[in-house]
Amino acid sequence: MWTKRWTGLLAASALAATISGCGTIPHATSQTSSSSITTPSVHAVMDRLPGNLQAELIGFDARKKRVSHLPIAVKGSNVLYISPMEQYAIQQFHQIWPRMKVYPVVVWTGVTKAQAETIWRKEGYPSDPLPSGQTEYVSQTIPTPDAYHRDGKAWVEVPGILPASQLEDWVTFFH
Repeated sequence: MWTKRWTGLLAASALAATISGCGTIPHATSQTSSSSITTPSVHAVMDRLPGNLQAELIGFDARKKRVSHLPIAVKGSNVLYISPMEQYAIQQFHQIWPRMKVYPVVVWTGVTKAQAETIWRKEGYPSDPLPSGQTEYVSQTIPTPDAYHRDGKAWVEVPGILPASQLEDWVTFFH
């Protein structure tokens, strides 16, 4: 009996940790008894954001802020830091990729290239789902997804993913 509860609590913790990387939900609380928690597959936790959380995503304009530097320095005027384990975020950027004239520098965090490729295959992508002219792989783990656009000597930062109705804002942001 305790094993079932423990597994359910781990799954709920994994979901909370996955979503907390978004940095986009103003408050996500859940009051569920441990006996009613079901264990989703890891793949299900990673590939979509529950509808009730999607509805609470903070909009593009409210999320923008200016910062003086990138979390991990790379050369480029547009940068996307993302983890290969954030399939819900990968899917959002994958949708706008065909509309981009110039791709941002993509920095896959917390993995080597070989590790990223293994994760992408498990998520159903035969190769890099966000191909770019400059792709980096760094072992550091930082809050992701996180997008940056150079603005003079500073950067405009937009963390997380956007509500589905605002996906086109990414194209404008990276232009």
